Amino acid sequence: MSTTLPPHIRQAQQKAVARIASGFDRILLYEFDYLEEHRAFAETHFLQNAKSFEEQFSADLAEMDEDERDDYSDHMIDEYTKVVEVLPRLQWYAQFLVVYSSFEHALNELCGIVKNRSGFSLSLKDLEGQGIRRAANYLSKVANVHSPFKSPEWNRALLLGEIRNAIAHRNGEIEFKPNDKKSLSHRIQGVHGLQLKQIAAGMEDADLVLDANFVRDAIRVLRKILTDIANYPLYENEG
Repeated sequence: MSTTLPPHIRQAQQKAVARIASGFDRILLYEFDYLEEHRAFAETHFLQNAKSFEEQFSADLAEMDEDERDDYSDHMIDEYTKVVEVLPRLQWYAQFLVVYSSFEHALNELCGIVKNRSGFSLSLKDLEGQGIRRAANYLSKVANVHSPFKSPEWNRALLLGEIRNAIAHRNGEIEFKPNDKKSLSHRIQGVHGLQLKQIAAGMEDADLVLDANFVRDAIRVLRKILTDIANYPLYENEG
């Protein structure tokens, strides 16, 4: 006895498109949920630390005379700088590096998924170049994935790559050329959660200062790129 599928189910099946990543393949996207959870936890920790420090500092000052307050304030300024500036700076540098590394790794994994599911003989390592540009080259030229690499998010990913290199190789220090439109210091102007800090006016270099908002936005942007690629129709190898 043969069973005829209802027209609406048959139409749904015909419209179904195999995606680049489905089911278990998408576990690589879950990493970004965990990264955001960790980022939020760290942000809450630093906010609580700063609040506790300020409350204790005010309480201590209230019990001192004027001379003691001056000495105490001078003594505590370094501790305040550590709590409010130094430790958060190290945290956001470290987490951003992990976020970007996770993105690059996930892109490479998507290239591997494409190769295995489509039966291509060419693999990512067969292409010249490195990093996310090589992965984008593989996915666009071999698997016909195009729109994710023409998006504003991809342009931001490339900028994030430059920021990542400055942190990884120069400890966050870049040339300070805010009026040079080609310079990184000019192109990062207006990026949410990112500032440039000079130790003294007139210096040739400045330090990148990230905050929790920058890392949050990076996680969101990079995750969207990966999701868009994962949702792309799987290229069927007809050869």
